[in-house]
Amino acid sequence: MDKLNLMSTFVAVTEAGSFTAAANRLGKTKALVSTHISQLEALLKVRLIIRSTRSMQVTSEGHSYYEQAKKILDDIVNLEAQLLNESQSLVGRLRISAPTTFGELVLMPFIAELTSANPDLKIELQLNDRFVDLISEGFDVALRIGKLADSSLIAKPAGFTRMILCASPEFIAHYGRPDTIEQLEDLPCVFDSNYRQAGSWGFLQDKQKVEIKPRIIARVNSALAAANMAFTGKVIAFCPEFAIHSMLEKGELVSLLPQVCNTQIPVNVIYPHRQHLSSRVTTFTQQFIAYWNRQTAA
Repeated sequence: MDKLNLMSTFVAVTEAGSFTAAANRLGKTKALVSTHISQLEALLKVRLIIRSTRSMQVTSEGHSYYEQAKKILDDIVNLEAQLLNESQSLVGRLRISAPTTFGELVLMPFIAELTSANPDLKIELQLNDRFVDLISEGFDVALRIGKLADSSLIAKPAGFTRMILCASPEFIAHYGRPDTIEQLEDLPCVFDSNYRQAGSWGFLQDKQKVEIKPRIIARVNSALAAANMAFTGKVIAFCPEFAIHSMLEKGELVSLLPQVCNTQIPVNVIYPHRQHLSSRVTTFTQQFIAYWNRQTAA
């Protein structure tokens, strides 16, 4: 019985969230995956996963074992890479979580560069705008836009993105260009709920922070969706610069009231605190920060 094989199976089941998904990832049958988990539990004399016909739940002992098992497997991959003189090339799997629009517009081009330079690196990227628990969901690293909550996770600042108030030339032709932020209370606006201020937008006016409650006619949970709605000429949107950069360059959207739109949103790379951090995480973090700084400096 190969303990490392059983350990790898358990890590895959924990991260995938089901026996079926883990079997697909590993290229094994569901029955074999189930057998491996049972063998590992018998070997350890502890229940790692509570299973039913429709669901599974990792026990507290299972979560503890997962953390240590993942570290051991990561260390083995790194050791093999060194022995094979592949220290300049990343090897193995890297699970990444990122916000949807940021991932689609910013992270994907970077990942294309990274995997091209490291052909033995396998990326698993999950894009969503909900709260993601890196440890329980098995992510190695994540990108976060906005102020971070206090946690035990390690955060590496990558820089900032600027929030831009914008509308299309057609909107301006119909409604006129607003001269003050107070006019937003009477103009139709789309609100991105990822901007975590309940129904208000923050601006800096005369060196004072000012919050305005715009006239919201639609709420979305995507910066790109808000930008696309502004593109129709019906609404004003307040979007991070990365979401509308190309539209601004093409003249499809126009920046409004730039003198008061000075909100800077932090961009962070975060990862679980481990004593021996994977070289994949450290290299990803360093190279992404450099990439983001190039993009924002351009």
